[in-house]
Amino acid sequence: MNIELRAATAQDAKAVRALVEVVLPATYDPFNPDYAQRELAEFDLADLPEKLRDGAYVLATLNDRVIGLASAVVDDQDRFVMSTLHVHPDHQGSRLGSRLLTEVLALADDVPLWTRYPLGDDNAAAFCARHGFVPVDEIDDAPYGVVVWVRRDPA
Repeated sequence: MNIELRAATAQDAKAVRALVEVVLPATYDPFNPDYAQRELAEFDLADLPEKLRDGAYVLATLNDRVIGLASAVVDDQDRFVMSTLHVHPDHQGSRLGSRLLTEVLALADDVPLWTRYPLGDDNAAAFCARHGFVPVDEIDDAPYGVVVWVRRDPA
């Protein structure tokens, strides 16, 4: 299996949308279906070209099919935030998420990397802990529940 990592382009928008339509419900529906629906509703294909200019999007492809995505942006608090890390359910457990994270860390340029996940997402919590992220804060994201913010300092 030859999985390739590459930068996303505006032409990838539909394939990225197809990935998140599978990943978000599979990830969040077991503990918070409303969170999954909100995330899907906020993912607008028309925004992708602008998002590509404002951040980094790394795709994992297999036979030209998008099976993973990681993205990072500088947020309004001047933090470098990994805003997305999604792996198609058929490829979870293959260390693809770790490969995508490595690509994002290479872009972090010796600054802390932040990310967040909804409380109850035990897979995300375990992934973050395995990769050196430390919980920093819990924010009430009513009506969707609590979001856990974590940070990984440069090595």
